[in-house]
Amino acid sequence: MFKEIIPFLMMALTVPVDGYTLEATYEGMDEGFLKTFEKLTKTITFHVKQDQARHNITIELKSSDQHVFTVEPDVISLDVLPSDTVSFNATIIGLSVGVEILTIKIISSESSEFEEVVKVLRTPTILNFIFTYFLLIWLLISYVSMGTKLDLKVIWGHLRRPVGVSIGMLCQFIVMPLLAFCLANAILSDNRQSAVGLLVEGSCPGGWFSNIFTLLLDCDFILSLTMTFCSTIAALAFMPLNLFIYAERFVDGDEALKTPFKEMIQQFALMVAPALVGIFIRYKLSKVKNVCLCLLKPFAYVLIFVSTGLGVPSNLYVFQGSWQIWLVCFLYPLVGGLLGFGISKITRREREQAITIALETGIQNSVLATTVIRFAYPQPEADLVSRMPLLITITTLIEGCTLVLGYLVYVKFVQNKYKAVNEDDTAKVNEETGAPPPENKDVDLSDINASSATEA
Repeated sequence: MFKEIIPFLMMALTVPVDGYTLEATYEGMDEGFLKTFEKLTKTITFHVKQDQARHNITIELKSSDQHVFTVEPDVISLDVLPSDTVSFNATIIGLSVGVEILTIKIISSESSEFEEVVKVLRTPTILNFIFTYFLLIWLLISYVSMGTKLDLKVIWGHLRRPVGVSIGMLCQFIVMPLLAFCLANAILSDNRQSAVGLLVEGSCPGGWFSNIFTLLLDCDFILSLTMTFCSTIAALAFMPLNLFIYAERFVDGDEALKTPFKEMIQQFALMVAPALVGIFIRYKLSKVKNVCLCLLKPFAYVLIFVSTGLGVPSNLYVFQGSWQIWLVCFLYPLVGGLLGFGISKITRREREQAITIALETGIQNSVLATTVIRFAYPQPEADLVSRMPLLITITTLIEGCTLVLGYLVYVKFVQNKYKAVNEDDTAKVNEETGAPPPENKDVDLSDINASSATEA
């Protein structure tokens, strides 16, 4: 269905070699490379024209990565008569998304070779189209949600003494981009698309998951929201700056991987607007705010469920990454969080604030990174670059849920037991000394739970 609407053009390449001329023609977009799709084939027609004496020649065709595409046949032997033209076809078979090289080696009395870039794209589907725009909707909803939860008076209290926010900004826009660059340089130096994807992720602000995990771990939720909001504003300047500093090394003259600064800044500016809308709803439309707070949580669950149901089958290619990619995706949020926690403790932050800063540091807005990449980069580079944010989303969820589970086990079996022992000891001391029992300072947990549910 999609193939018919793509405007194919005939491309030709003519190479004079040792007394004869080799011409290769194929159908493709007029963009300087050969394009095909997963599970589809592309035919290259070779014309060999003899100018002088008779020649026996051999043509070898080789893919730089046979997991991305293969070529059949890979060896062709020809006997070319004087003033004669011999034609033959070779078939490019797309296997997985990627950008690789087709090497064409010509062996005669002399040998020569030339290269053609082959790009294998995902076959366009309605499912992938819907998923891309679901990410955009999810992003808009999350920023509106953040705006409705922002209490400007409390936030102003954090900004008047901005030690926690400043530490978070330092970790977010200096430590994390540098960590992304070090990991990319050490492990992903041979995979430029994944390296650029990691750097885009590393330059993003904090995200929605950091707020959720902060709430589940009973940490400073307001500080988390404040840091997310401030980092979103600051990312307008810091994200392009960090990509300019770190990403150019991995672009290496590839026009498709050059950072589209203008498009990124425009998209980030658009992301600030929903947060401002949320703030307006909170302070000017109280009835609408209450409705939004009631609906946002179930709607967020629906978005997560639908996005997962759409995203996994439409993005199976991301799971085909090498072990180096998976290693980086596990290390990046984990090491980032540990660095954020360590810096917070060095600056003498309390435990709750230190954990909050660690979460904001290690958990970045992967949904934002994926959306920006898919709307800013061409294909198939957009798919290859967005692989890193998508996989980091998965590894972040695994690590975050493990942390929450460990915390719940600690509260149930350690903290509560310790509290019960202390209460028994206090009761025994009171009984022996005749002191009156302490006042009951318990509060109605139903009110707190209802308030927390509303805020979440």
